[in-house]
Amino acid sequence: MAWRNWLAYLEGYLILTISGDDPEGFLNLALAQGISLWDITRHRNGSIQAKMPAGEYRALRSLARQSRCRVRIVDKRGWPFFSRRLRGRQVLLLGSLFFLLAIYLLSTFIWVVDVRPENGPLRRVTPDQVLAAARAEGLKPGARKSALDTRTLEYALERRLPQLAWVGIRFHGTRAEITVVEKAAPPGEEAVDRPASIIAAKDGVIKDILVINGEGRVKAGDTVRQGEILISGLILPPRPEKKPGEAAAPEQPPPAPRLVRARGIVRARVWYEGEKEINRRQVQEVPTGRQHTTIMVQTPGHRYILKGPQQPPYTSYRQENKVVALPSWRNFTLPVELIITSYYEVQVRYRQLSYEEAVSTAGRQILAELKEKLPPGASITGQKIVPLTKPEDEIVRVRAWVETEEDIGQVVPLSGKQ
Repeated sequence: MAWRNWLAYLEGYLILTISGDDPEGFLNLALAQGISLWDITRHRNGSIQAKMPAGEYRALRSLARQSRCRVRIVDKRGWPFFSRRLRGRQVLLLGSLFFLLAIYLLSTFIWVVDVRPENGPLRRVTPDQVLAAARAEGLKPGARKSALDTRTLEYALERRLPQLAWVGIRFHGTRAEITVVEKAAPPGEEAVDRPASIIAAKDGVIKDILVINGEGRVKAGDTVRQGEILISGLILPPRPEKKPGEAAAPEQPPPAPRLVRARGIVRARVWYEGEKEINRRQVQEVPTGRQHTTIMVQTPGHRYILKGPQQPPYTSYRQENKVVALPSWRNFTLPVELIITSYYEVQVRYRQLSYEEAVSTAGRQILAELKEKLPPGASITGQKIVPLTKPEDEIVRVRAWVETEEDIGQVVPLSGKQ
């Protein structure tokens, strides 16, 4: 009976109280004339309460006179009466609609980003590094969920953080959860307290060094190469000094060196370099606004066009394909796909860049590529662009440098000479 209740609400209904000499006779007359009555109940004082459609109320007047009964409306319910009440409360209605719209719009954004390790606490990366990498790829508080592709984000985070073996991203309402799994540590790094040194992961000039545990081998201003020891986990004991006039002490075996796990922060100035070529004759595609759409069904070995042209209708165009697969049932997938191809007409225009414009464009492109390679936490302290070709050349080539300040320390187990 749920459908009947919904229909009655949409049309509007009345709750009546019928009292007088013969309420039962009134009901019999109403039912005989086809008037709908439901939820009929009798009160202790002899009156009867019932519900009826609002549109049939006028027919009750003659029935009430015939049965010598009095009919009184107790309540009016349903959408027609509710909408009338709202007509005088436009401000309240608009406020409610605005509130619901605001809630809906806010729910389409990401406001919280969390990092959840899958297998215990993180050892090779920190949650802040994962959040920094996600922020660089566009996953941050305030980002619109519809503009984020989770699969693309997962691949991008795996590229930025090679220490991770797997990354999964899920949206829970306005919260984004990044689930990460670290790669298995190589032999010698399983134990956190196992003796190890910190070496330079890349070339650079030392800016600051903070030794927490171990023996520092470099100082601020030193130039280091990749693989050079920065903080050694092999601590050599100090040699005793002989004072003038003191008799020579008998020879004793030197004390054994201590092995520790080096800990510290080594920040250095690092340079990234790259080159870029660009043709001064640029090709631009300008949309004309005209488009055609082709809809086809693809089965194994065949394509059937349902609508649109078989071949692209334009000489110069931009094409977009959308493939819609039929839903699978259990483990069976129908080998049928719906392919929607849109052709957008474009006008090809040629533009000759000046030498300065070509240098600027190539410089921006190579700088953007270099910045994509920067590790999380690296801060840019300078950048430079130098042209390598002459102003009369058609192909312009530039070289760019990006200077950063970053932590170049890499923990390696103790082995060999330290």
